Amino acid sequence: MIKRIGIYLNEMFPLSAFIGSILTAVAIQLTYLRLFGIRPDSFLPLIVPALVLTSVSLLIRIMDEFKDYEDDLTNFPTRPLPSGKVLKSDLMYLGIFCSFVVVFLSLSSMTLLVWGLITLVFTGLMLKWFFIEEVMRKNLPLAFITHHPIVVFNFVYLVLACMQSYPNVTWKEAIYVLPIALIFTNWEVVRKIRAPEQETSYTTYSKIFGPRPAIIIAIVLQLIFTGTVLLIFQKIETSIYLKLTFGLAQIFLMLPSFKFLFTLKLTKPFKPIAETQILLVVASLLAAAFL
Repeated sequence: MIKRIGIYLNEMFPLSAFIGSILTAVAIQLTYLRLFGIRPDSFLPLIVPALVLTSVSLLIRIMDEFKDYEDDLTNFPTRPLPSGKVLKSDLMYLGIFCSFVVVFLSLSSMTLLVWGLITLVFTGLMLKWFFIEEVMRKNLPLAFITHHPIVVFNFVYLVLACMQSYPNVTWKEAIYVLPIALIFTNWEVVRKIRAPEQETSYTTYSKIFGPRPAIIIAIVLQLIFTGTVLLIFQKIETSIYLKLTFGLAQIFLMLPSFKFLFTLKLTKPFKPIAETQILLVVASLLAAAFL
C-alpha cells in the first residue's frame, strides 16, 4: 500500500506541489502579519497552518479521484487510480490520514479546531456533491460555485492562525489577502478553456459560456488578484522595483489571454501560464515580506 500511495503522490501531488502549498500558506501569513507591521521571530507558527492547508489540498485531490472515477476511465485512463496502479482503498486511508493531520494540528486552539472541522465537513459535502450529484454533474458552473469556496476556507484558516499567534492581529486587513485566493479560481477556469476546434466531449467553460465570455472571466480574475497584490505592496511600502517587476511580469503572462480573446487561437494550454502566475504571486509576496 505504501508503495502504491507513493506512486499516486509522485504523479498527482508531487514534491513540487507540496512545497508550493507550504510556501503559499507561509506567504499569505507573512503578508498578513506585515500588514500589521509584524515580522515573526519564528517560522514554526507559520509552518503548522501551512501543513493544515496542504493536507486539505491533498484531501480535495483525493476526493476528486473518487468523484471523477468514471469520467477518468474515459478521459484520463493513464492516471494512477483508473489505470489500477493505485487502489481506492489506498486513497481512502490516505484521505483519513489527511483528515487526522488537520484535526491534530488544529488542537492548539479551539478556534482553529472548530474552523478545521468546518472545513472538513465542507470537503465531505463536496465529496457527496452536496447531495445533488445528478444536478451538479450536468451543471459545471453550479459545481464550481459550490465547490470553490474551499479555497477561501483555507485562507480564512491562515488568517485565524495569525490571530491566534499574535493578539494584536484582527480581521481588519483580511480584505487585502482573501482576494489573492482568486489565483486558484483563475487556474480552475483557464484549465477548462479551449479553442473552438479543440473542444471534445469533455465539459469546459469555453463550451458552456463560449470561448470569449470564458476568457473574459479569467482576465477579470487576473486583474483582481494582480491589483490586490499591488495594493498590498503599496500598503507595506514595498520597493518600487519589486512593484514594477511584478506588474510587468503579470502583464506579460496575461498577454496570451488577451490574444485568445481577439483571435480564438490557442497554441498552448492556459494551465501552465496560470501556474506561473501563482508562482509569481507567491514569490513576490515572500520577497515583499522579507524586504
